[in-house]
Amino acid sequence: MPRVTPADGPVAVTGASGYVGSHVVLALVKRGYTVRACVTDSSNPRKTSCLIGLNQGGYPGRVELRTANLFREGDYDETFTECAAVLHVGAPLGYRGTNGPRQVYDGAVNGTGNVINSVKKSGNVKRVVYTSSFAAINHPEAPGYVFTEQDWASDNRLGDPAWTPDNIDRKPGIAYAMGKVASERMAFRMAAEDGRFDVISVCPSVVLGPLLSAANGLAGSWQYIVGKMLAGQPCTRGWQYLWNIVDVRDVAQAHALIVESDNCENGSRYQLTASDRAGELNVEELQTHLARLFPQINVGGPPKEYAEIVTRFGGPFDGPRAYCDRARTELGLKTHPVDDTLFETGRTMIEFGLVKPALK
Repeated sequence: MPRVTPADGPVAVTGASGYVGSHVVLALVKRGYTVRACVTDSSNPRKTSCLIGLNQGGYPGRVELRTANLFREGDYDETFTECAAVLHVGAPLGYRGTNGPRQVYDGAVNGTGNVINSVKKSGNVKRVVYTSSFAAINHPEAPGYVFTEQDWASDNRLGDPAWTPDNIDRKPGIAYAMGKVASERMAFRMAAEDGRFDVISVCPSVVLGPLLSAANGLAGSWQYIVGKMLAGQPCTRGWQYLWNIVDVRDVAQAHALIVESDNCENGSRYQLTASDRAGELNVEELQTHLARLFPQINVGGPPKEYAEIVTRFGGPFDGPRAYCDRARTELGLKTHPVDDTLFETGRTMIEFGLVKPALK
């Protein structure tokens, strides 16, 4: 399908009040688009004020707030009318039990199906950008293996007791990964069968960078964990692996570049991961970076069990390794250095009052 420009009409963003979604709206407004920003509750200023405020930012585009629920079939029908592109960022997450594993899975699969069905009804949408996840790529591999867009989370799962439909109701991580794999493939198939639009997916890994509102600091998220470390507490998520870091501004820019790219076609995937090895940090390296960036703070580090597990496995963890080479080459994506990403994460977590730093 041909690329989309602001002259082709408005574009819609689902999950617009979220961490990634709000940055996607900002990236599009900066490029001159009229953005129909879809939220579940438009009456909650904590989630919508940063979106509405973009209309006073002097940008060439503008934001129109729309209300729609991912779980309700047909809720996006009216919003997508006249839209040239849809950026489907919204998804129910399982942070701190906000949604159960089955809701996470159904939100990915059924919710994406509802979005694509509304796209089909519109008759105007030429391109859908689907925010999947690196969880749809990452699968069991030897340490040091470098993942690419050719990988799927369902690879190497023969005989894997974790990768079974039964675990969708029991394990949030499996429900999330299985849901993203199923929804990506379903969206590609639905677009191919229709023929009037294409679907391109992005698969971000550890997304960090500046928050645009206090609502972006969800308990259990990567940015929340950075905040806890700045509060002097140990890292409680992802310490068994490398943090493969991508800046939220780069994720948003990739979405906008895909909308306008001639290099994309239905089924294209772009993993949004580290630019190079500098963006792949184990928990001790993460602590070192944060301590250097915030010298006035006593930064928390690995949990107490970390040393024992590292000894047992014969050294620090070496995965997942993955790089956003395809996005940089085909889309022209320019990425932020990891220190800038980490600093802006911490700075905005503190400025929004989401963390009380452990000052020395």
